[in-house]
Amino acid sequence: MQAPALIYYLLLGSNMNDPARQLKLALQHIAALPELRVLDKSSLKRTKPYGNEDQDDFYNQVLKLESTLDPQTVMASLLKIEAEMGRQRGQIWGPRIIDIDILLIQDMIIETQNLTVPHYDMHNRAFTLELLCEIAPDALHPKLNKTISELKQELKAHRRKDMKPLAAIVLAAGKGTRMKSHRAKVTFPLADKAMVQRVVNTALKLNCTKIAVVVGWKKETVTAALKYNERLTFVEQTEQLGTGHAVQMAAPALKDFKGDILILCGDVPLLTSETVRALYAKHQSSGAAVTVLTAILEDAGRYGRMLRDEKGQIKGIVEYKDATDEERKIQEWNTGIYCYQADKLFGALEKTTNHNEQKEYYLTDTLSILYNEGEKVENVILENLMEVSGVNSQEQLAELENIYVDEIRKKWLNNGVMMHNPATIYIADDVEIAAEVEIGQGCVLKGNTTLGSDVVLGPNCYLENAVISKNSILLGHNIVVDSLIKEYETLEFGSKVIKEKAHE
Repeated sequence: MQAPALIYYLLLGSNMNDPARQLKLALQHIAALPELRVLDKSSLKRTKPYGNEDQDDFYNQVLKLESTLDPQTVMASLLKIEAEMGRQRGQIWGPRIIDIDILLIQDMIIETQNLTVPHYDMHNRAFTLELLCEIAPDALHPKLNKTISELKQELKAHRRKDMKPLAAIVLAAGKGTRMKSHRAKVTFPLADKAMVQRVVNTALKLNCTKIAVVVGWKKETVTAALKYNERLTFVEQTEQLGTGHAVQMAAPALKDFKGDILILCGDVPLLTSETVRALYAKHQSSGAAVTVLTAILEDAGRYGRMLRDEKGQIKGIVEYKDATDEERKIQEWNTGIYCYQADKLFGALEKTTNHNEQKEYYLTDTLSILYNEGEKVENVILENLMEVSGVNSQEQLAELENIYVDEIRKKWLNNGVMMHNPATIYIADDVEIAAEVEIGQGCVLKGNTTLGSDVVLGPNCYLENAVISKNSILLGHNIVVDSLIKEYETLEFGSKVIKEKAHE
């Protein structure tokens, strides 16, 4: 029985090599796919660069498609078209020959690493809504429960011309002596990605226009651990004089920046973009000078404690070593994640001192400085404490990776994927798997691997950047790297397919 057809809305974008021609070529590629049917298309619109003023203008178009393919298989087909046209997905922002995003799939909600539907920022992009409104004004946004036409009007009515840009400072200068290694702590991988790369990816998802990474110990290895992105800049902290001093090192790189600044920690790799987005939303709506992410524990251990006045307003943070016995009983603690108004941040940092147990310049002191100046200090309370689990030892890193990989397995098990002896199976977070897939014990799935519906993997298969099309069978002990396995294909036991041209 054939699967019911789904309606897809795609956004095409290009700003390189004659963009109008590239969009036309992409449309031809999409129309040539046998199980995708183009029903309608919007006009071609030229837009200003989204974020980076050094970029050329983008050309954009929205397509309405019909397909019986499942979303993951459609996504794999679109990624293949991008690759054929010369786009690699490693770079999240910047010049590109072609960019294809799925905006909507009828009333579906999908949230995975490689596919978020509805597109997470669609309702904030006027040019996207304008083009989509041409061909689907009554399409319903299933999360916001509003039509595209309503979203367009709402954005037009409420968009603030003075909306502040967002930047981030990533603290990545520490040595990490408890790791018992000469390696810089933030370069250690968690589930195949350097911890600092995961933190930078979170800032990129928030569309930070500038990201200053503070480096120090083994600085060359930290910069090498990060994928190139034109929004990244590196600043050096030559002396370890505290978190406040580290942030001050980024001041020259952000001297002309007028907006809000996130402070993120390079050794806190599992903080989600959704949590940071909630922090930023509270910061904007409250008009606070600084908003801090806090958490609650019955015994908050050696974390800094949140201090509040008689009205319940945050008035500062006291580090554990400087806290009194009474202050150490406070259950609300500081996670080390903040959002500041840029001018308030650097103004307060100039007033910090090192008159404390550690003889360091604490970033936490800026909260009491701002409070005493009559500024508003706000907070958001974190619910999932695993998000701010820092890494201070090899044991902690291994424990955190086990928890994280287990969550990935559980996600797919709860989405119709069969696994034999799941604890032996490794699935990276960029992997996409359709329903009705069967995975044998000992399999390793890495990179941008995609498994179509009804795929069967025998035991001990290794897949990396592989596209395994629907109804394919790998009998076991197979290696597939940078290659495409076609529909209904069977790989014999122990066979290898590495860097085949069909994938390129």
